[in-house]
Amino acid sequence: MLKCLLATSAVLALALPATAQDAEVGKEYEITIETEEDNQYTGPYGQAKIGSVVVNVPNAKAEERYTVRITDIRVNQYTEERQASCEFEQVDADRKGTCLAAP
Repeated sequence: MLKCLLATSAVLALALPATAQDAEVGKEYEITIETEEDNQYTGPYGQAKIGSVVVNVPNAKAEERYTVRITDIRVNQYTEERQASCEFEQVDADRKGTCLAAP
């Protein structure tokens, strides 16, 4: 009985997807832009998530890759999502700048 239970637990652990960890201030991550958005106040931006933390890169397009260094994480007062402030650099390109901070 115990062997069956352990085997079932092992199979379930392998079958379930890994839970992504949330971004942490001071750390660097490589992200891929998942969606493109356009906001009347901030303009166009690409959005990605690191765990449950949203990263908004201005003028980014879907599928572009960026290296980001998280400088702050706050709750967006409009969406109530955790949103990162960061510095970004596009992978294999010259684009650099700062991410859109939470309002």
